[in-house]
Amino acid sequence: MIDKFPSAPYFLLTIPLVALIGHYGYEQYLVDVCNDQGGSFNYEGWRCSSDQNYRYSPYINRHWGKATLALSLSLSGLIVYLINRFKNR
Repeated sequence: MIDKFPSAPYFLLTIPLVALIGHYGYEQYLVDVCNDQGGSFNYEGWRCSSDQNYRYSPYINRHWGKATLALSLSLSGLIVYLINRFKNR
């Protein structure tokens, strides 16, 4: 059992992932609404168009910087958390 909960590494571990998942979910919501209206979603401009047909572009191709940053921060948080946990043994 952990006596003292290391809050800073925990937040560094979770907040970037939650933000990335939220961003992805919001984008998918916009795509779904656009498709329900019979349109095609422009992933680069975040716009729905009933005139043009846009190709699908994977999330990681469009937002690789955000994904890399979020995963790097989360990995840093995990490392700090594990160091603190094993240091206090």
